Amino acid sequence: MYFKHPELLYALFLLLIPILVHLFQLRKFRTTEFTNVKFLQKAVSQTRKSSRLKKFLILCTRLLMLACIVLAFAQPYFPPTSGEIKEMETVIYLDDSYSMQARGKNGILLRRSIQDLLVNIPQEETVSLFTNNEEYREVKIEDLREKLQDKNFSSKELSRRAVELKAQNLFKGSPNTQKNFIAISDFQHFNDSLDNLTGEVETHLVHLLPENQNNISVDSAWVSNKSIDEVVLSVALSGTGELREEISVGLYEGQKMLARKTVALEEDLKEVTTFSLKPSAIPYGRIEVEDNGLQFDNRLYFSINENSPVKVVFLGDSEADYLERIYSAPDFELNIFSENNLDYNLLSQANLVVLNQLKNLPVALVNTLEQLQEEQVFLVIIPSTEADTQKYNLLFRSLGLPLFGAANEEEMLVTDIIFEHPLYRDVFSETIRNFEYPRVQRSFPVNAVNSSILKYQNGLPFLYEQDNVFVFTSSLNRENSNFRNAPLIVPTFYNIGNMAVSMPQLYHLLGRTQRISIQANLQKDEILKLSSGETPFIPQQQSFQNKVELVLEDLPAAPGHYDVLQESTSLRTLSFNISRTENDPIKDQLEEREGVTVHSSIPQVFSEIKSANEVESLWKWFVIFTLFFLLTEMLILKFLK
Repeated sequence: MYFKHPELLYALFLLLIPILVHLFQLRKFRTTEFTNVKFLQKAVSQTRKSSRLKKFLILCTRLLMLACIVLAFAQPYFPPTSGEIKEMETVIYLDDSYSMQARGKNGILLRRSIQDLLVNIPQEETVSLFTNNEEYREVKIEDLREKLQDKNFSSKELSRRAVELKAQNLFKGSPNTQKNFIAISDFQHFNDSLDNLTGEVETHLVHLLPENQNNISVDSAWVSNKSIDEVVLSVALSGTGELREEISVGLYEGQKMLARKTVALEEDLKEVTTFSLKPSAIPYGRIEVEDNGLQFDNRLYFSINENSPVKVVFLGDSEADYLERIYSAPDFELNIFSENNLDYNLLSQANLVVLNQLKNLPVALVNTLEQLQEEQVFLVIIPSTEADTQKYNLLFRSLGLPLFGAANEEEMLVTDIIFEHPLYRDVFSETIRNFEYPRVQRSFPVNAVNSSILKYQNGLPFLYEQDNVFVFTSSLNRENSNFRNAPLIVPTFYNIGNMAVSMPQLYHLLGRTQRISIQANLQKDEILKLSSGETPFIPQQQSFQNKVELVLEDLPAAPGHYDVLQESTSLRTLSFNISRTENDPIKDQLEEREGVTVHSSIPQVFSEIKSANEVESLWKWFVIFTLFFLLTEMLILKFLK
């Protein structure tokens, strides 16, 4: 037993006072003479014994009463189970990802968690709370109430390690505090329960489970076929749980319904359906299903914009017919110039520049190409058969590229394809080894290249890429190579053109870093904005000669359609969706370990923390004992004769 005010125990010495009073009661006796006291002797003896007993009982009750009063003021208590009283320090992680949109027994998991926190956190206690994208350090319940009442779901989800590190950083680090970490989540993407942060931190996991596991999701959409008269939009659907009914899928443009069909999921609860559309722009497209499970994955936003053509400048008019067929309208705008008749104004506005077998490389052209490289304009270099390696190496030095060696007159075969390179990543369904090898009569060896795309049989590059510059090490004219007749010629140049300006995707995923190129010519101090009809925001961006690269990280925060605005003019519509990994199945249980306790509800964890750190005060009992001994003394005085 411990005392809150042990210095008051010195008052127990006051118990000597009633003892001394009872021991040294000095009374004056008066002698009364009787004629015969023989018959009173026995009665007097009996009276003295009862008087001594009564005085002794009164002394004991008074001593006990005074002792209880002193002990009550000293406030005795039993310490908590931890063995000592420490200041409480609590850090809470509240998962606000879209998987917490599921409905539990008492309502939506996130909304119910917020209400339970506001009810169970003590009014006087200061806590630190963080979510996937926000942090509140050392706040009281009243401040949290204002911040959490209108809390929206976040498309960002912290990893297990990120949660541990962030929680550890929010603790003060004082050794004299009882540290409690509470994680509230469905723990959907955690491979295992959180580890105990340190030996000083008690970790409590509140594992929330949805009541209904049935769910239907619109997983993805893509253009599977496109022609002059028709666009085929493919939609992937999936489900979890026990789903037996057919799904009604609707396709919308804004508020207008374009098509609707019924789809039955197969045994694996997955299906792909298609919609045939007119080849027109659908900037505000939306695919919807009706479902009582998670709501965020019932809707997929997409945008089909009118594409601006990629501006291609082809310098060197000899044998340009194959590129005219590849870089055709409406996807590309091709301008062909001879070596001696170059429009530098159009060159500075190009997205892609192709140097085709130039014999001369003027200094002005080299300087312009160097400037274009800094502005991330794509460049393709095809050397001439009679190329002057010194002039080409001068260009390569200015662009920071490997230099050409002396010409190799031996016939070489192009035998290796780097299928992982973005040029060919989506071209081949499988790795091909037995294709018809293109051959080259004369080539220029290049060493120290780390980004080869096509290789000769000796391992040297036939085509490599560095800093948006694609270099062929051999001429592509008919006398020197048959590469122009090989099937690789079309995907190679076509995909280089597509990479020059990021072609509009149907949609992007929130919570990930996005780099989106927008074709736009901005004036000085002019910027692009994103707007969804509400307050617009300015994303991080980098402006080049004829395009702007947007870098999107934390914004936008909500799914939907966003217009890219230049002043009040809409350049393109971007669509954003929540990652469908948020609807992955949730674990049924978490594993407990030393220092880590798993709970099923928020009131349960706060009740356990309170009981483990609660001090059992005893002063009330001593007040009761004081009253009891006072009453006992009164009864003795009244009834004991």
